[in-house]
Amino acid sequence: MNPLWVVEKDAMPKKPVASATFKGLRRVAEETLRRTRRDVAAMPLKNVQQLVYELQVHQIELEVQNEELRQAQGEIEAARDRYVELYDCAPIGYLTLSATGVILEANLPACTLLGPQRKQLLGQSVLRFVKAEDQPTLLSRLRESLKTGIRQACELGLDQEKNLTVRFETVVLPDKSGHPHRLLTALLDMTERTRAEAALLVCQQGVERQRSLEERERIGHDLHDGVLQSLYAIGLSLETCKQSLANAPQKAAAILAQSIGELRSEMREVRTFIEGLEVAGVPETAPLSRDLSGSLRAMAGTLARLYGRQIRVAINQTVAAGLSDAQSLEIFNLVKEALSNSFRHARATLVQVSLRQVKDGTRLAVRDNGTGLRRQGATTHGQGFASMAARARRLGGTLSVQSKPAHGTKIVLDLPKSHRMDRTEFSSLLQAQPALRKTM
Repeated sequence: MNPLWVVEKDAMPKKPVASATFKGLRRVAEETLRRTRRDVAAMPLKNVQQLVYELQVHQIELEVQNEELRQAQGEIEAARDRYVELYDCAPIGYLTLSATGVILEANLPACTLLGPQRKQLLGQSVLRFVKAEDQPTLLSRLRESLKTGIRQACELGLDQEKNLTVRFETVVLPDKSGHPHRLLTALLDMTERTRAEAALLVCQQGVERQRSLEERERIGHDLHDGVLQSLYAIGLSLETCKQSLANAPQKAAAILAQSIGELRSEMREVRTFIEGLEVAGVPETAPLSRDLSGSLRAMAGTLARLYGRQIRVAINQTVAAGLSDAQSLEIFNLVKEALSNSFRHARATLVQVSLRQVKDGTRLAVRDNGTGLRRQGATTHGQGFASMAARARRLGGTLSVQSKPAHGTKIVLDLPKSHRMDRTEFSSLLQAQPALRKTM
C-alpha cells in the first residue's frame, strides 16, 4: 500500500500531502483505456445500456470505498495523535539509539533531561550527555544489552549544571530477521530520591551521634552512681581504719577486711561492666534476682556500714511489686546516688527512704538530716543531681528537691500511674548498666 502522506518528525501535519504517484497512475490508466477502448457507436443499444449500468454501479462502489478510506484515514490520524501524546507527554524520557549509541529518536521529557532541543539532540551520541566517569558504565551496559538481549539498567550522572542523577534502562529492538539493531532506552530522573537518601544518611548519622552522646552520658551516670560512690565509701572506711590502727587494731583489721571485700566486689562489677558479660548472660525476660525492697535494704545496709551512718527504709511491697524491672533498676540507682550525696556532701547522720502510693501515682522520697543546700539553684550543679534528673526523665517522672540550710534535704520522685517501661526499654537500659546482682 502506497503512503498517502509524509509525516515530519517535529511538525507531524494532520492533512495528507498529494503524491506525484497519482499523476503517473492517471497516465497509465488513460493509455490502457486508449488501447482497449471499444467504439460505443457500433455497439447495440442493449449493450450500451448495460455498460452505463455497470459504470454507475462501479461509481457507487468507488464512492463507498472512498468514504471507507476517509474513515480509515481519520482513525489513523487519531491513533497517530494518541501515540504522539503518549510519547511526548510520558512521565519519563524515551530514547531510540542505534547500535553505536547514536540518538535516533527522543521524546520531550528526554530532551528536558539531556538539555538540547529535539533537532539538536538527534544524531548525537548519548555518551556526550553523561559524566565522563560514568561513560564507561553506560557503554558497557549498551554492549551487554546488544550481546545478551537482556534488559540492562544503571544510574548515572548527567554532565550539566543541574547535576542530575538518571536511571538508564535499555532493551533491544530487533529487526525483521530477529537481529538486534536498535536500543530502546528509558530515562528516569532519580535526583530527588538520591538527594533524599543523602539527607536521610546525614540524619541517620546525626541520630547515631546523638545516641552515642546519650550512651556516654548514661554510662557516666552509671559509673558515677555505682562504682564511684562505692569507691568513695571504701575510701572513708580506710580513713577510719587508719585512725584506728594505733588505738584499736582489731577494729582496724575488721574494717580493713571489709574494705578489701568491698573493693574486690567493685573490681568484679567494673570488669563485668566493661566486658558486657552480665548483659549478654541475662535474657530480656529475666527478672531481677531480688525484689526492689530487698535490694534497697541490702544496698542501704552496705552503705550504712561503709559510711558509719543510719538508714531507714520503708517500702510498700504492693507498690514495689507493681513496678517494672526497668523502673526498679532506675529507682535503685537513684536511691544509691541520693544516699551517697547525703553522706558525702550533706554530712547526714540519718537518711530515710520511702516508697508509697499517692493519689496520682507512685512517690519515692529520700530525706536526710544533713546541712542542706547552701544556695538557691544548687540542685542544678553537680553530677549527682544531673544523674538523678536524667533517670527521672527516663522513667517518665518528675524529680523535685526540697532543702533549707541546716534543715536537711528531701528528694522526691513522682511517677504517673500510666507509665510503665516494657521489656524492650529494660533491655536497652541493661546495656548501659553495671551488674547489680551482688547487691540486688
